[in-house]
Amino acid sequence: MRVRQILFFCVIFVFCCTHSIYRPKGESLREAWYKYWSLRKAGEFKKAFYYENLSFLPKATPGKYAKGMEGTVVKDFTFIGIGKAGSGPHGSTPIKMKLVTTWPPIIGIKGDRVMIINDYWIKKKGRWYHLKPGFIKYW
Repeated sequence: MRVRQILFFCVIFVFCCTHSIYRPKGESLREAWYKYWSLRKAGEFKKAFYYENLSFLPKATPGKYAKGMEGTVVKDFTFIGIGKAGSGPHGSTPIKMKLVTTWPPIIGIKGDRVMIINDYWIKKKGRWYHLKPGFIKYW
């Protein structure tokens, strides 16, 4: 039993330390948003993982996340504005942004996709986290 407790605390310690390496304290929503999208644009998915709300899921790892992000290319992004706090999914705050990407690949259509989207962010434990859109809900 004691070994399990020690192992549990070691895992929690490593998790917290790893989040701190990539997540400076006191980041504003706009700073977190910019850092996250800069990491995505640079293809630094393992670091971007620590800005994702799904990083709190027990089975989520930076490696699995990076593997799932293969093929997504962010060419550019532009901040437009911050929406009403708490008005998004799970009480999140939307950031309106312009995104230039080659994803999703569409047969017969070449070139970039330029989209104006709402990007949702939620605050947990004093830090802002990105809600990753899925097919049926946000993570």
